[in-house]
Amino acid sequence: MSERPVETDSTAERLGPEAYRAMYDYSPHGVLFTAPDGRVLAANRAACEILGRTEDEICSLGRQGLADYTDERWGPLLTERERTGRVQGVARMIRGDGAHIEVEMSSILFSEANGKKRTCTIMRDVTERARMERELLEMSARLRELTLTDELTGLRNRRGFVAVGAQLLELADRQGSTAALVYLDVDNLKALNDLDGHGTGDAALRAVAGALSEVLRRADTVARIGGDEFVALALGSGEPDQEKIEQRIEDYLAGAQVLTAVGRSVKVSMGWAIRAPDESKTIEDLVVEADHAMYRAKATKRRMPSRGRSTLRH
Repeated sequence: MSERPVETDSTAERLGPEAYRAMYDYSPHGVLFTAPDGRVLAANRAACEILGRTEDEICSLGRQGLADYTDERWGPLLTERERTGRVQGVARMIRGDGAHIEVEMSSILFSEANGKKRTCTIMRDVTERARMERELLEMSARLRELTLTDELTGLRNRRGFVAVGAQLLELADRQGSTAALVYLDVDNLKALNDLDGHGTGDAALRAVAGALSEVLRRADTVARIGGDEFVALALGSGEPDQEKIEQRIEDYLAGAQVLTAVGRSVKVSMGWAIRAPDESKTIEDLVVEADHAMYRAKATKRRMPSRGRSTLRH
């Protein structure tokens, strides 16, 4: 542990004890003199104002009564000061009114002329600054989430899907898993908008989001990446049962819940892209491949309307 000796140079001699006392008394920052065991020996006016206590109360409580030890930052700060003789950081303390405050501290160990070890801690209340910093971080996180989220459906948007999808493919590589991407397009969105208004079209899009969220697993990633275009990415040990998944989605969109919300059933076309464990397709590759498959499925339905739905397999 490194300790600083008491000041004995010419500056101290020139200033004298009165000047040092004035700096202590009238410092805008709180000053605490303590013993290494946590006893508080003296507290200046600013420290009393910060902690909302008298000097006698502060000295009576000591560090044990002033510090909020539920704050895990205290341990590392005290350990660092013991190891190096000084430390700077922020930790939580308890005011006289019971409020918890964030206090920025600069603390140093030193030895008096008689050899007694002492600690001098300069402190200031940064509670408001810390609150503003938290709010800015939360705001930044919310703004980032907005840039990754589709406002209408609450699903991820294209940017969010590409970011998460790339991470999932990295996970698939590590696990040796198959990745399957389904691309879905709403066939009758224009008709819904033209016949019943855009409110009905929006309801249809929300219904598709609900269908994908209901049919696919919670761990699968679902997104709306365009006006009437949706994608979902799933990882698994093998290829999914595409026909079964498509049938469940279509059943959901023809069900009573959707008919009540939209007023009509919602028709969709779907296409798939599969990435085997030994393949290096990117998330963009899968989107393009599944998009092409979806358009082939849509074209097949137009050519053979009497045969109903068509499922494309790879």
